[in-house]
Amino acid sequence: MKSQKRYKLVDIFSGMGCASLGFRQAGFEIATALEINPIRCEVYESNLKVKPIIRDVMNVDGKQILKAGKIRKTERFCIVGCPPCQSFSKLSDTTSVNASSDPRSKYVKKFAKIIEETKPTAVVFENVAWMVKGPGKKFFEYYLKKLEKAGYSTVFNTVNAADFNVPQNRHRVIAISIKKKHMTQKVQKSLQKFLNTKKRNHKTVKDAIKDLKPISVGKKDIEDNLHFSRNHDPKVLKIIKAIPKNGGSRTQLPRNLWLECHKKIKHGADSVYGRMWWDKPAPTMTCRCTTPACGRFIHPSQNRGISLREAMRIQTIPDNFQMGGNRQRAEEMIGDAVPVHLAKRIGIQLMQILP
Repeated sequence: MKSQKRYKLVDIFSGMGCASLGFRQAGFEIATALEINPIRCEVYESNLKVKPIIRDVMNVDGKQILKAGKIRKTERFCIVGCPPCQSFSKLSDTTSVNASSDPRSKYVKKFAKIIEETKPTAVVFENVAWMVKGPGKKFFEYYLKKLEKAGYSTVFNTVNAADFNVPQNRHRVIAISIKKKHMTQKVQKSLQKFLNTKKRNHKTVKDAIKDLKPISVGKKDIEDNLHFSRNHDPKVLKIIKAIPKNGGSRTQLPRNLWLECHKKIKHGADSVYGRMWWDKPAPTMTCRCTTPACGRFIHPSQNRGISLREAMRIQTIPDNFQMGGNRQRAEEMIGDAVPVHLAKRIGIQLMQILP
């Protein structure tokens, strides 16, 4: 998408660059990115032709980021970021937590500090749903207050990526903050409508991966080195073969095929060793998204876990995107990524409402 407007993008906690790619597709110019993991930085640079700052965000300040991106404070630019979210998913209680001093909030605090120091036109914050309705709420409220004091107004909501042309049910908090002078009533209503987007007809697993070549366990497509199957253990393969096609679950198996660890589970984990449905969006891609033991990650009809290529398709990562690292690291990068189409839709929305 081409635009008359010229906006630069700074991607904090950039990972391998899927958010950056989506924003570029929406018309943004990537100024710089920041990522601590060197392998992810290599993948980012290989695909986006921009060399990220390879450093822990805690050791970088706003002045350094502006310098790296060749950005003047008078320029129009946006910052996008997803502070590491593991603690926000696992905390069981924050009712007595002091968000300003708890060590688990340091990346949220640092992200807010960078906004204060750089003064971008707009900010996009993406994180797990628990940031607004569960363990991370205290930290999210802290973030909002900091941006309010820095001169920003924020509109946020928990969205499902499936409502934004992503073939995956992936619920995330999206908070869009804009300088108050630009946050008119019209802009605010437009953002609220955008973040309340609901679609009846979602992209499905079939839409994403049906055209890929069938592959057997332990084999790969010779024309696509990312479309390969893990070599499942014989015991695991026996379970997979017995699970009904197109959405079947391990709970439908005779109990003699259950693993001992599953027999001890009274409630929950029903999706483990489950198949995807052809005609529904996929489940959330995680850092173990090709591992049947970790979720509903078995192919709808073939007797194997999904391939890296299939996981990338579900994350709307284009086929010409080059991956790096071993299988496990690639799987982690894919699961951590912001779906490209979701980022693109956010970028398009910002291009439409910003001056």
